Amino acid sequence: MKKTLILAIGLVFGLSTCAYAGPHASTKMYNNAPIRTSFVLPAVDGLNCYTADLHVHSFYSDGEVSPAERVKEAWSDGLDIMALTDHIETRRQERDMLKFLKAYAPDKEKGFDPINTRCSRGVHADERGIVSDLNFSFELAKKAAKNYPELTLIKGTEISREPVHIGHYCALFTKDNNTIYSRDDAQAIRNAKKQGALITHNHPGWERTSTDYTEFEKKIYAEGLIDGIEITNGKDFYPEIVNRAVEKKLYMVSATDIHATTASIYGKQKFYRDMTLIFAKDKSEASLRKAFLSQKTLGYCGGYIIGEKSLLEKFFRASVTVVPAGTTKKGLRVSITNNTSFDYTLNDNGRIVTLPAFHTVSATLTGDKAIYTVENMIHTSNQRLVVEFKLAK
Repeated sequence: MKKTLILAIGLVFGLSTCAYAGPHASTKMYNNAPIRTSFVLPAVDGLNCYTADLHVHSFYSDGEVSPAERVKEAWSDGLDIMALTDHIETRRQERDMLKFLKAYAPDKEKGFDPINTRCSRGVHADERGIVSDLNFSFELAKKAAKNYPELTLIKGTEISREPVHIGHYCALFTKDNNTIYSRDDAQAIRNAKKQGALITHNHPGWERTSTDYTEFEKKIYAEGLIDGIEITNGKDFYPEIVNRAVEKKLYMVSATDIHATTASIYGKQKFYRDMTLIFAKDKSEASLRKAFLSQKTLGYCGGYIIGEKSLLEKFFRASVTVVPAGTTKKGLRVSITNNTSFDYTLNDNGRIVTLPAFHTVSATLTGDKAIYTVENMIHTSNQRLVVEFKLAK
């Protein structure tokens, strides 16, 4: 009986010890700290290669996430630079916010009256103008960015007008978004330029059957108001716009124009989110402006790299090394090494060579030079880049 009692007491204490998990009641099953994608991309002409998304929205216009979440998302996606470009004229989320805050209004039955939240498709704001603080979302993003020092923010906004004849335009490096709006479409762009902003012509083929100049575009281009243009926006690529960018000396932009989360769109793809590659000395505003105004940018979209031919070739040559690796009866054997985070697809006279990131592949040449068409690098007139490597046996 005594032994039974001792055993019972031991079991009770044993069970108590097993159930007690220390000062916390839970055990962590995995680490949920955010993880940052790390890009390895080459310098070109002594300039660093920075990854950027220059067209992004939060729920302070018509996006679906907060400015702080946009910052965290951009950092996690490996971006070096992000421009928050909430719309001036299109702020559909504002109506829902005001409904939510109805009980705060002096007249709780009426609530707050949404004022000029949708004045972008030929409908202008009334005499009250835009009453929202259009700088607020950037201030929230800037506050959040203190936790992510690797990410540089550009203050911006999107001037969103009737899309078919007028178009949309991102203003980058703005000072005060509250002073940009004008009922005159061109004057709104001029107001941004007066602040020293650079103007990107957004998605020039959106809702249109052609990317030819409209009368309004002829006017603002002739006035020198446009500095850059989107060659891709989300999944849409505008081949003829690459030609325009080269002809007009405009910086080229590939942007997500993200409204949902990037994870929901790009998370299961085999490529990264859309981004602009900027070649600059550093990430200061002065260096970035210099890069834009000297057209030192390429676009990345869906695994394709797009831009002006010479810059595209310099980027590829800095990314890939081709060296002799012996001879065979069939010819010279070479090793092709990809030193970057981007994949390449090479066409050797009909033979496709897949060159994944950070991989080396072998190929046999019939002569003393390798000539490859890089199938996922596009320049003017929708042509693929052709690169020649001369080799000594």
